[in-house]
Amino acid sequence: MYKKILLASSIATILFAGCSSKQYFNPEQTASLRTSNMGDKLINYSRDGATLASGTILTKNQSKKIELDKGFYFINNNRNAAITADLQGNCHIVTKEGTVASAKFPQALVAGTLIGQYLVYVLQNNNYGIYDLKEHKIVYNNEAHKAYAIDRRIANPLIIDKLVVIPTLDGKIVVLDLTTKKISKEIFVSTEKSLNNIIFLRSLNNALIAATHHKMISISSKGKTEYDKEISDVVINGENLFVFQKNGKIAKLDKSLSIISEKKFKFAHFSTVAVDEEKVYGLEKQGYLIVSNRNLSKYKVYNAPEVEGFTFVSGDKIYYDGQIIDLSTLSYE
Repeated sequence: MYKKILLASSIATILFAGCSSKQYFNPEQTASLRTSNMGDKLINYSRDGATLASGTILTKNQSKKIELDKGFYFINNNRNAAITADLQGNCHIVTKEGTVASAKFPQALVAGTLIGQYLVYVLQNNNYGIYDLKEHKIVYNNEAHKAYAIDRRIANPLIIDKLVVIPTLDGKIVVLDLTTKKISKEIFVSTEKSLNNIIFLRSLNNALIAATHHKMISISSKGKTEYDKEISDVVINGENLFVFQKNGKIAKLDKSLSIISEKKFKFAHFSTVAVDEEKVYGLEKQGYLIVSNRNLSKYKVYNAPEVEGFTFVSGDKIYYDGQIIDLSTLSYE
């Protein structure tokens, strides 16, 4: 009996020590912040959009109302149509006139981009390929390695001339020729076993930028460069990349991933981030909003509601937990 009590006491001590050692962002000065009521609820989000309970879709730039079938959520959109999907592998292409095309996959669609009559896709089982919406069939499919844990912010395929860059769930980008339907190149961004999907994929001044939570790479005519840091999120604005790291540091980089400026906010854990022409924003999970200038030399910290659910930035507003924060009203001074 004594041994059992001693064992239980030891376990409790270890657990307590583990919990007590966790450290939190604790700014010295904060300012008050006003929020408005969303009157709605975020029920799903991805890299490029979020779905509200009302059926309203939030893209990176705006909110729009489209007709979503029950159980469907937003994946991606172009100027004229949105890609929506459910958990059973059904996919709808939706315009203002309603559903104009559909596809059925063996697994749930987690990323996709429309290119003419083609839907370039990534599935939950890490299969990727091309679906012909006119022929109503898969015209190219390939299998990547199984991914055991992924971040919901899955990057969507990126069009570059007649090539499409497909981000896989196991840390790889695949360059596929749309004309020949053959792979031109495969590049691993990182090779970690968990949370290794591509969370960011963009082009910046003829450089291809891709990132997982564990590393970011830049590929251009000058070669390949790496930024080997643990990453929470990445934003491109203008000529620069802004990298929000898991250790609380924000770094401003150029397209070659050289550091222009950086600032560390000790123990900050970023939930969602944004950058505009004048300011940098980082919503911290414990309930703080950091607002900085683009050079990261001046900043102000606001008290905000603690993050308990999904978060998403659309235009100049942050949506989360039924609240809206208007970023345009905030200053770093």
